[in-house]
Amino acid sequence: MAVQDDGGGCGGGEPPSGALWARNRFAFHWVQNLRGPTEKQPRRTREEEATGENAGLMDLPTEIISNILSRLPVKTLLRIRSVSKGWRSIIDHRSFADLVLAQSLRCSDVTSLIAIVGNIEPTHFGCRFFSLDHQTGFAVPLGQLDQTIISTGQEWQSVNGLICYDIGDLTYLCNISTREVRALPPAGPDFPVHLHRGMHSFSALGFDPVTRRYKVMKTWVSNNLNHAGEVITANKILTLGTDSWRKIDSGPIDFPCGGSVCINGSIHFLTLDLMSNKIIVAFDVETEKFRTLALPDGAPNQVHKMKLIAFGGCLTVLDYEHLEDENTISMYVLDDYKNRVWMERPIVLPRSWKEDPSRSERFLVGSVRAGDILLAPKVTAGEVYFLSYDVEKGTLKKVQVHGLPPSLLRSPVIIACAPIVYVHSILALSEV
Repeated sequence: MAVQDDGGGCGGGEPPSGALWARNRFAFHWVQNLRGPTEKQPRRTREEEATGENAGLMDLPTEIISNILSRLPVKTLLRIRSVSKGWRSIIDHRSFADLVLAQSLRCSDVTSLIAIVGNIEPTHFGCRFFSLDHQTGFAVPLGQLDQTIISTGQEWQSVNGLICYDIGDLTYLCNISTREVRALPPAGPDFPVHLHRGMHSFSALGFDPVTRRYKVMKTWVSNNLNHAGEVITANKILTLGTDSWRKIDSGPIDFPCGGSVCINGSIHFLTLDLMSNKIIVAFDVETEKFRTLALPDGAPNQVHKMKLIAFGGCLTVLDYEHLEDENTISMYVLDDYKNRVWMERPIVLPRSWKEDPSRSERFLVGSVRAGDILLAPKVTAGEVYFLSYDVEKGTLKKVQVHGLPPSLLRSPVIIACAPIVYVHSILALSEV
């Protein structure tokens, strides 16, 4: 039976293999039926779903039920968790969320969060958020996020399907797949009051793969310098699941100028040293200590258009200073993290990559886990699209975005930030 994914997961259309499939064929087909009726199968009511086959399935060992359910899209899991307390207890458990995450990480499908600034309504100009399926180009509006996220153009990064961001003095955590948003406890720096004027702050989410704990690091940067001529900063850390921020030693970090990337248990920032040269600062999520990484040999340290990305599971420096004028990108991949071995991979795009080579355009740059570089025009009119460049094959593909409100396309729109690729997660923020 063909299965149509309803969004929020890899689809899970293939049955479990081996003995698991042989013993529990009826259970797997029952779960497939939850996706919706086929032409030969009318939709059942929730009461019908909660009886009959449902009761037999609940008699199976929890491990088997979890294995089968973890193959369903998050959207379907959110629907069936309301069928019974038994379903809810399985789906809400942290171990099940870890199982779903593992399935998502193995999935080749690509989904991203996109933020578009334009005419939401004829008389209202603002920012709207969409979940974009890269295979189909179809965008699903995320109305829940429109009310909570105010786009500042900052470079968000998804960590296992979660993002954190600041609005004013508060920091928020969001599960993109479930649309759940949670405000974290308020925090402030221990600066004297006279240093608060002109102060900026930013937050970054990290994950420790050993303890499987999430932590949010928040940094405040003052416009003032200390007696040594250094930027005055303050840092605090919040272990998710606790209620209080803890002060930690300040690190060699100014305001990040190229986003953050959490990889190998550390949050990495591209920032400036005292001589205004770019450096990489890493914050170890487990030990809560800072360290500095030098830029790779050959990478210019004063270019404007440079950012950190995760490429093929590796920390990567992307220099796109000459993207628009010379059609080139320099990519430096930290191939051996332990021994700090970088590998340079120059990229030369075909001359035809821009639809109008004579027009000066600014492009936002991002990446995909599978190994693609994403290019999105900052301003576009009449259509919204992005380009996906396969680094290994050297091929370029245009993905046109469908499903956007017509009011958005009646005038030029602004892409607030590069598409934020994320994996699907069922993790309840209360369980983080």
